[in-house]
Amino acid sequence: MGDDALQVEPIKVYENTYLKAPLESQQFRRFEAQAIMKKVLEDKMAVVNERDKKGRLSWMYDPEDAGDIIREIVTDCQANLLAAMKERQHGAPPVYKFIFQAQIGENNGQMIRSASRCLWEKEKDNSATATWTNGRVWAVAMCFALYYS
Repeated sequence: MGDDALQVEPIKVYENTYLKAPLESQQFRRFEAQAIMKKVLEDKMAVVNERDKKGRLSWMYDPEDAGDIIREIVTDCQANLLAAMKERQHGAPPVYKFIFQAQIGENNGQMIRSASRCLWEKEKDNSATATWTNGRVWAVAMCFALYYS
């Protein structure tokens, strides 16, 4: 009993573990995100490429249908990108907050230019963009990755 009473737990000293930048394995990879979003756009916009018996594109732009497709694109882009980052980090969640945005529009011979801005630190934060078009309809998906530890 005498030896047990004298044993005192050692004092634990914790070091500050705050990281100011993501590790190499945690970094957002623009080309990986672009490839994931491009594949999602191609999969979701396949319905737009359906043709009638005469070989003409049969899908007509409808704002309600476009809204549903946009929600599916954003949801799938987010799920696929998170899964890819978790796989690369051996199951650890990403150290980024993601903002996804998608747009679909009808192309009637006009030129479309989409732009966005975000305030961030250029060493840590990043963005990726993927586009799809078939001459009649266009789609853009954007992902903003903001470092958050």
